[in-house]
Amino acid sequence: HIGFLLILLTARLCSLSLCFPREYHVVEYEKNWTDAQTYCRHHYKDLATIASQEDVTMLSHALGNCQRHAWIGLYNDINSWRWSLENTSYYNEGETEFRRWKSGEPNDYSRIEDCVKFRQGKWWDDPCSKKLHFILQYCRYSLLLIGV
Repeated sequence: HIGFLLILLTARLCSLSLCFPREYHVVEYEKNWTDAQTYCRHHYKDLATIASQEDVTMLSHALGNCQRHAWIGLYNDINSWRWSLENTSYYNEGETEFRRWKSGEPNDYSRIEDCVKFRQGKWWDDPCSKKLHFILQYCRYSLLLIGV
């Protein structure tokens, strides 16, 4: 049996881990975490997934030197932190475990802090109902690998 590999270059498709480059955009609207996720999924890909220090640096540049907080795609799913983008083929090994919490976080203050905001390279847990700016991610290109 002889197999082959077909490589297709597709614009704005980001379903596999071979997405390049990951790009981020700060949305100036303030929304709660769920509404921000819905907006991102409808218009782009999803809320930002941060998988490395390189991603932290890109997001910090996207936000600039301002002091504002912005939602990212991490949330607490019954005592387990998960990324909003659930397609596991999108992530390389170890990327879903990357964390960059501010000292003392997550603290789940009042047991209602299940969503994560980003500011100056660090993460805080916060109530999902809070309205904040948010960061979405998209891919300019991705490689779609199809094997037979």
